[in-house]
Amino acid sequence: MHDFGKLVYMDLQKSGSTFVSRFLSETCILPELREWKHGRLNGRPKKGAFYFVTVRHPLDQYSSLFRYGLDGRGGLYERLSSLGNGKLYSREDGAFSQWLQFVMDYRNAAYLGEGFERIPESFSLGFLSFRYLMMCLANPEQSILLKPEAMEVSDFVRENSIINHIIYNECLNEGLIELSTRIKPEFFDQEKVERFFRDEKRANASTTGAEELGELDEQVRALMERKERLLLSLYS
Repeated sequence: MHDFGKLVYMDLQKSGSTFVSRFLSETCILPELREWKHGRLNGRPKKGAFYFVTVRHPLDQYSSLFRYGLDGRGGLYERLSSLGNGKLYSREDGAFSQWLQFVMDYRNAAYLGEGFERIPESFSLGFLSFRYLMMCLANPEQSILLKPEAMEVSDFVRENSIINHIIYNECLNEGLIELSTRIKPEFFDQEKVERFFRDEKRANASTTGAEELGELDEQVRALMERKERLLLSLYS
């Protein structure tokens, strides 16, 4: 979380947040009051503040997490390896499907960390939708437990989200330009914005990473789509 008072960026993991953080530090004219990497809002949202978040398609993000683990990198890889599940990371055919099926299984929620295991199984929530949920609610772990039993998580989020604007990782440059020049231009130095995108060459994130890992088992894909329906609803 980057708190600039009137502007707050909820920096969701693996959604281009490092790039956005650099953009804000170089172009935003507001003084930064607090930085808490991937921090959640524990307290009331600031009155009149503009909250925004970046998101990434879950399948592309899962493939990125898996490929990170193949290289021995990433917090999820470190947690799974430390708990004896490092063998899930393999370059053999079908390994990505097996890894994703493990991650989707609620019985393994405690292995994934970040408090995911405290979300009721009845929510049928995927790990990445959980991460997003933690970014878009105030006091998220307490707030989500107030959800009426018959209410869909996506509907609850729609009614209670603190987020004013979403930028998609797949078109990150365009999203940041829109934010800084058309939506909230008063918060940015326009000359610095222009210079940033002239000097910084960030290609839009690929959406084909999963295919590089081989064909995904259709049952696993269907399970992922069902559990990540909260994130996927942002793409519909």
